[in-house]
Amino acid sequence: MEEVRDLVAEFTRLHKLRVSLMYRELQREELTGPQLFILRELFMKEPRKLGDLAHSVQLSNSTVSGIVDRLERDGLVERKRDEQDRRIVWIGTTDFCQQMKKTKLETITKEFYEGLEMAFTPEQIATCKEVVGRLIEHLEKKLEGTE
Repeated sequence: MEEVRDLVAEFTRLHKLRVSLMYRELQREELTGPQLFILRELFMKEPRKLGDLAHSVQLSNSTVSGIVDRLERDGLVERKRDEQDRRIVWIGTTDFCQQMKKTKLETITKEFYEGLEMAFTPEQIATCKEVVGRLIEHLEKKLEGTE
């Protein structure tokens, strides 16, 4: 039981380290952590309403509104009124932001994976992939209620 708990803790630590490395690289673009959280949410699904975005990042509407103001000022996001209901404001990324995502995130991701390929043999990578795959399969079955 203890070893399994340690394994899961290591996966959590791995994820946090990967995210921290990516954020460190992106902060060179003078983006703050909260701005990156908002952009990440928009990259996953857009456009979004402010309240939905605030709920996703677990921040207040007023805090997210301020973050969106700064991102809008910097040309990374834009607000658009809903055509059917003018009370609704949709938030989405701009073409400039999408281009930045493509160039910066793809470069950072590529460098990250290249570094891993250099640090491990193909056999080690295959073993890790197998173990992680089995863990995912187990958790998916548990989630579905089939285990």
